[in-house]
Amino acid sequence: MTSGWMVGRVSAVSLLAIVTVFAGGCGSDLKAENEALTIQNRELQAQLDAANDALAASQQELMARGDAQYTGGTGFSDIDGITVSQGPGGEVTVRVPGDVLFSSGKVDLKSSAKTTLSQIAAVLKSDYAGRTVRIEGYTDTDPIRKSKWKDNLELSSMRAMAVQRHLASQGVPEDSMYSAGMHTRNQQASKAQSRRVEIVVIMN
Repeated sequence: MTSGWMVGRVSAVSLLAIVTVFAGGCGSDLKAENEALTIQNRELQAQLDAANDALAASQQELMARGDAQYTGGTGFSDIDGITVSQGPGGEVTVRVPGDVLFSSGKVDLKSSAKTTLSQIAAVLKSDYAGRTVRIEGYTDTDPIRKSKWKDNLELSSMRAMAVQRHLASQGVPEDSMYSAGMHTRNQQASKAQSRRVEIVVIMN
């Protein structure tokens, strides 16, 4: 009887040892698999972060250049002759070349310019109702010589106001807009590009 008990005891101990070894082996395999998955996840996350950074950098470059093709979801993409960009705060800037809007030294809008501004007004009313709109007038650095305006500050202010008045005539609420003469600030790559009016939609 004692011998039988010992056989049973040994068998039980042997079985326990086998189970323990098997469990330990499974535990080691699971641990190794988890570590591999963790490493793979980190690598995939790093790739995703790099892709997002590249996309953000590309968008920033387009916005900095004022790329005519970058109108991404702003509503102004169907309007010819303008460029559109978005700032870090979400504000939308519609840039209209001054030579499209005005003759040299003048503040009266060209007939063709009124069509462009009317299209801009339609988007402002439909997509940006209730937003504040700032109209900024800019000139090149050439001094005023052959017009009645005292200087570029006065000329840029009058041009900004002319654009504001036309937008108001197209139904953009007057109390949602204000204009500013920026004269020679923020000069662009050429004099033609520097002569412009920027319509800025404030998103905050």
